[in-house]
Amino acid sequence: MPATPPPAAQVPESATTALYRAALGPVNTAQCLQVFERFDEAGRASPVWNPAAGFLTLNWMVFRQLWGAALVYVVGVGGLALLAIGLGRHFLQWPRGVEWGVLGALLLLSIALPGAYGHAILHTDTRRRMTRAVREASTLREACATLAQQASSRRRLWVLALLNGLLVAVAVGVYLVPGSPGSALAHPPQAGVAAAPTPAPAPTPAPAATPEPPVLPVPPAVVAPEPEPAPPPMAAAPPPALPEPVRLPSAVKPTADNTLQQAHGINVGLFADRANAEKAHARLADAGFAALLQTVERPNGPLTRVRVGPFASRAQADEAAARIRALGLDAVVFRP
Repeated sequence: MPATPPPAAQVPESATTALYRAALGPVNTAQCLQVFERFDEAGRASPVWNPAAGFLTLNWMVFRQLWGAALVYVVGVGGLALLAIGLGRHFLQWPRGVEWGVLGALLLLSIALPGAYGHAILHTDTRRRMTRAVREASTLREACATLAQQASSRRRLWVLALLNGLLVAVAVGVYLVPGSPGSALAHPPQAGVAAAPTPAPAPTPAPAATPEPPVLPVPPAVVAPEPEPAPPPMAAAPPPALPEPVRLPSAVKPTADNTLQQAHGINVGLFADRANAEKAHARLADAGFAALLQTVERPNGPLTRVRVGPFASRAQADEAAARIRALGLDAVVFRP
């Protein structure tokens, strides 16, 4: 029998991918990694549709621990909805159809913007947590462990689903409870109590016929007309009750992520051979640096760029550059 060929060698996972995987957690990791890899190759974030961020915006932000974005979401669209109702109803005198049209447009906007830029918001937050973990840890393994402890888990997902189910159950229970406004059982029939039969009225005997008395002429009398009663004062009609303002989800202003363009970074080198770039990337990852590989298209062929960062200040970038030079690699601090 012919010998079975050995299995192909598996390509080792890069340090950046390992940090991404640890920070994202076990839920929907593969899809997020594909989108994040596309962002890193392009050097910037772009709109990518995220159904969970669009239709379950607040739940998605709470699950991903995007607390700042969730606060902006609630305050932003709630304020826009109240502003539209206040201006349209009390100042601009909008018809009811125009008012509902504006609220519908706000609803569509609050779904479209978070859905299109949800991955960009998550990418920005993930890069920030990765940079902090790498700065505080001494090794890549320690940074990954820290990120994995902070990541969203399946348990958090099930807790959110349970809370949403309880809210729906409470709403249905309030609607169906007897005596509540709008309840279908507000006036339930009383079982077991039979209505008492109404007795039929007794027949009235016909009166006996009597001779009519003669009609005598009566002189006409002057009768003063009775004054007509004054009509009762009409009570002022109560003003129509204003419908409660519809609270819509908030449009979140997207912030495109380009971490290396927001702080100091370090150019380690531009390699014609990608294998050499990956070796330098591996040395940086083993030393605890968050390094990136970027493909640069040139007329004579693609090149591979190795960068490290970002760093919040020039002093931190200079210190990291000195450590990189100690590894035998080039290090040039830059700030776009």
